[in-house]
Order: sequence, then C-alpha cells, then structure tokens
Amino acid sequence: MRRRRLLQARMLERIERGGYEEIIPPTFEYAEVFVRAGGDEVADRLIRFLDLDGQLLALRYDFTASVARLAATKLSDRPTPLRLSYAGKVFRQDPAREGRRPREILQVGAELLGAEGAAADVEVVRLALELVRCADVREFQLNLGHAGALAAALAALAPDQRAEARRLIDRKDAAGLAAIGGGGALQALPFVIGRREALDRAARLAPDATGAIDRLRAIDAALTDEERRHVVYDFGEVRGLDYYTGVHFEIFAAGAGAAVGAGGRYDDLVARFGRPLPAVGLALNLDALADALP
Repeated sequence: MRRRRLLQARMLERIERGGYEEIIPPTFEYAEVFVRAGGDEVADRLIRFLDLDGQLLALRYDFTASVARLAATKLSDRPTPLRLSYAGKVFRQDPAREGRRPREILQVGAELLGAEGAAADVEVVRLALELVRCADVREFQLNLGHAGALAAALAALAPDQRAEARRLIDRKDAAGLAAIGGGGALQALPFVIGRREALDRAARLAPDATGAIDRLRAIDAALTDEERRHVVYDFGEVRGLDYYTGVHFEIFAAGAGAAVGAGGRYDDLVARFGRPLPAVGLALNLDALADALP
C-alpha cells in the first residue's frame, strides 16, 4: 500500500503541474451510463445492484464515462479545454476469466476535453510517459496506434465479418484474415509494428489511412528523442475501437504481466451525454505498476 500511495502522490502532483484539476467522480452510477459509453459488451462486466427504488446501479467500471457525463452536465458551463484528473478504484468482473483477474483496480488518470488537434494528443502521450517515469520504471514501451488506420478496410466487410476480422487481428491470425479477404490493407497492416519506419511502411500498405498516419507522424515529430525511444507504432491493436475515434495506446513495463496503462482519443463519447466535445485521456494501473517495482 505504501508503494501505491507513493506512486499516486507523485502522479497527481505531476498531473496538477500540467494544469489538471482533480475531481472525485461517484463510486457508482446508473448502469446505463457505462453501457452508453462502452457498448453492450460492457454490461456483463459491470458489478450491478438495485437501489431502493429498483433502479439498476453499477460500481464504477471506468472513470472516463463518469468524467464524460460530468463534463456534459454539472461542468457544462465551464470553458474548454477542460483538464480533469482523478484517482481511485474501478470495479470490473470478467465472466470468462473469473478468478484470474482482479475485480478492483487502483487507477490514476487525466482527461483533456475540448481540444481536438494533434497538440492535445501529444500532451496526453507525453503525460503518460512522464507518469510511468514517476514510478522509476526505466524499461517501458507505449504502443501507439490510430483507430482510423483500419477503419476503411473494416467498413468494406459485411457487418458479421467485422467482429470476426477484429478477433483474428487481435490473435495475429494471418491465415484467417486471408480467408476473409477484404483487400491488402487488412492482410498486411495489422502486422506493422515498429519505430518511425513503421509509419512509412503503413503509408505504402494503406493509402486510405493517410489521415490516421499523418496524425501519428505529427505526434512523432513533436516528441523528443528520449520520449520517442519508448514509443512503438502498432497498427494491429484493435481492442477498444468502438470506443476510440483517433489515437489510442497501451503501456507495457518490464516486470508487469499486463498493460500498466492505456488511453486515447474518444471524440464521440461526451456527445452521448448531451454535449459534443472532442476528448483524449489516459489511465494508469497503479496495482500493476506497483507489482512491477523491485
């Protein structure tokens, strides 16, 4: 616990220096808030219960949905961009992996709402890198992709094929993707991963993904050499594409068996609660980071 509190204090201090204001979102919401944000597949992962009025509530599945609701309601009169931060636990269950995944996860995160340019993406990516450094982790990697890179190739498939294609991409199943078809980009782009040269390779393989690749190039150009050393471009990351609308990333650290952080751009989410706002954010898993420390 001491390690977790130390990490939490360091990270919140760094986030505050970036101009982010800490808020305390509610521990539980109407279950519909999280389903509206994350889709129907989230429903089975919620820890749900009824209140005295028979309303279906759920423990906080993630912070971003609550922040989006607050930005669209209680904070609707605040000027943008809004920089908000938080720390606390999220509560999740996974019926398929019951007993092998914790139900409570301690997080620290930040959301930048109302800024849509590449500069906002760079700010959040840079913040993510600095927060991992707060944990004195030297060997870590941020896998950065863009939801638009495979959008055209997936849209060309029949609706029932899209889910299957994404499952095959996630498994890196080249033979399965070849059987589905869908053009060269779908067969080759999911296997493009690397440093700056990966952007050039992706541009040759997927001319329809120019906008996505140009955004990644802009981010790459803005990063310092030291920051760029920890960034890998991954065009085969498709988890969360129903949620993310632009850049998205996962962070991996030596000694941790799973991702220690994630984030990305979700320009459509706040509008689901009544206030159209572009947004980008991140969350760090303090439990995974603390367990990775010596």
